[in-house]
Order: sequence, then C-alpha cells, then structure tokens
Amino acid sequence: MTTIHGRIHEGNKDFTKRMTAFSAVFAKAVGEELFPGTLNVQVDEQIKIREHFRISGTEIDEPEQDLLFEICRVNSHWAYRVRPLNRADGSGGHGDHILEIACSMQLRKERGFDDSDIRVAFFR
Repeated sequence: MTTIHGRIHEGNKDFTKRMTAFSAVFAKAVGEELFPGTLNVQVDEQIKIREHFRISGTEIDEPEQDLLFEICRVNSHWAYRVRPLNRADGSGGHGDHILEIACSMQLRKERGFDDSDIRVAFFR
C-alpha cells in the first residue's frame, strides 16, 4: 500500500454537475451511490492513475474524454480517485498533482475529517 499526504484544493464543480446529471451511470460503474462531487487533494508529486475501471465519455455526453477510476482510501474511508482522460492527448482534469476523490459520503462534513492533512492510500 502506498500512502500520499495532501491538502484541499478548490475545484470548479465540474464533477458535481456530472455526478448529479448522470448519477445512475456513476452508481453502475462503482456499485454504490456516490456523493455528487469530488474532494480535490493537492499533492507534492505527480501521481499517475492505475486504472481499475472507467466510464466511457459517451455515457456522460463527453465523447472526447473518459473517466478513469482507481480504488483507494481517503483517511479511513473507501473512495475512488477519478481522472478525466482526453482520448486525443492524454490530458484532463487538474493533472496528476491534484487527486480528484469521489466517495459515497461527503468527506468534508465527516466528523473528525482534518482537511489540512489528507491521507490517500493506494493499493500498489
């Protein structure tokens, strides 16, 4: 297991919009209902995603990019890193130094959640 430490990075709410409009697509992909939106965690190094599964962009009206998922834990909660991937050039999202984390619960409101030191654990 590899654990990375990071801190909150404010996003632009693109995942909130996607996950609200296409909640059934996300639930089918991950096997549970997700809180709409991601917790953006800024880390000091580029962390390439290890894809466990993906949502095809055609399923969410974004045919130019797919959403890659990697199962992880954030602090003590099961979660998913989600990385947009532009099919043409490999770019997408905020890059590999901002981890976009989706979870079934709203992480910022979780009791005891300290957003000054967020631990993201990957099964690598």
